Amino acid sequence: MATHGVHAKREATPPVPVPRRAEPDEPREPPQPRALRRRSTLVIVVGVLCLVLVLSGATYAALHSRLFSATSVLVSGEHHETAGQIERTAGLASAPPMISIDPASIELRVESAFPWVATARVTTSWPHTVSIHVVERRPVAVVEGAHGAPVLVDVTGRRLGSERPNETLPRIEYKAPIGAGPTPIDQVSGAAEPGLLVAATLPPAFAWQVSVIQVSPVGWVSLHLETPITFLLGPASNLGAKYEDVAAVIARTTLHAGDVVDVSVPQAMTVTGP
Repeated sequence: MATHGVHAKREATPPVPVPRRAEPDEPREPPQPRALRRRSTLVIVVGVLCLVLVLSGATYAALHSRLFSATSVLVSGEHHETAGQIERTAGLASAPPMISIDPASIELRVESAFPWVATARVTTSWPHTVSIHVVERRPVAVVEGAHGAPVLVDVTGRRLGSERPNETLPRIEYKAPIGAGPTPIDQVSGAAEPGLLVAATLPPAFAWQVSVIQVSPVGWVSLHLETPITFLLGPASNLGAKYEDVAAVIARTTLHAGDVVDVSVPQAMTVTGP
């Protein structure tokens, strides 16, 4: 029986790996607790809110101070009212803050307060200036006012005030229809509307000769000249052609006191004596 020798070769065993020494980690900040982070966020938010409130308060105080007040009021276009009257009516005499000025409200107050003012336009120019430009109404005729005194009116029928000295405007005579509703105190009756339209459009060539514009109950219009001669215009329509006929008759026709010239149909006028 064969046997192995004492010095038989042993099987090789694999080397055991030697563990490397771990390098120490970099030091880390200890994690912040959640409550601490929440508190920091709250502090930042409160700080921002306080800053906003401070800035808002400072801005409000500045805008309502004399630094931004309406210390300069410019009024233009006025003839029958003074600039001071308009400034006081607009509420600007006390130099209010510019931020509190409402142009539309001021325009309405001025237009309502003064009968001569047709429109008012308000503009602001920071930091101190408010401009008010008014456009006044143009009187076209006079009507009978309270106690028979003549009152100026514009084309819309707005009563403007007493007749001025040396005023050469025609007088409108009309009768309000029976059963007509009440008329505002500052307006004439709608029955005068045809006469107002004629008064506003009379040509300068003969307007100065017209003393009375008469409106019939059905709205027909007659012109009474100083001569005295009457022109029957009929309805207040196609006035340009009718005015041409009136001007031609005055310039080329021999008329007599009391004559009535019917131009209600253009190019077909008729003349009748007294």
